[in-house]
Amino acid sequence: MKKFTSRLVTTCLRVGIILAVGIALIFSSELEFSGNKMQAIATHLTPEAKSYEVASPDRPLTTDTEKDAKGVLGNIREKLNLDQPIAPSTKKFVKSVKDNVGEAVTPAREALEKATDRGSSDRAN
Repeated sequence: MKKFTSRLVTTCLRVGIILAVGIALIFSSELEFSGNKMQAIATHLTPEAKSYEVASPDRPLTTDTEKDAKGVLGNIREKLNLDQPIAPSTKKFVKSVKDNVGEAVTPAREALEKATDRGSSDRAN
């Protein structure tokens, strides 16, 4: 009897918790607590606080944000070596690919032409 009662109590607690979470989710969606509806809006009290400002769609970027973006882009350019000249072996590879594209495409064109010719001859019969 004790096992049955303890199982009943734990099952009721689980159902109660799930029910409470469900009700909380329903009320939170109805009251619109999620999203930007409850976002705090305040003015800057100090000049230093302006440097932490995040740009939103309705406000243009600040000059600090633009400077940070330029710094990040410069860092990426430096890390990926985008200012370095292209290696001769890479230039040679690109040239060989450009030269051999016609050879790779020609068989496909011929196959396509044969297929269209065969299809048009089937229609004529």
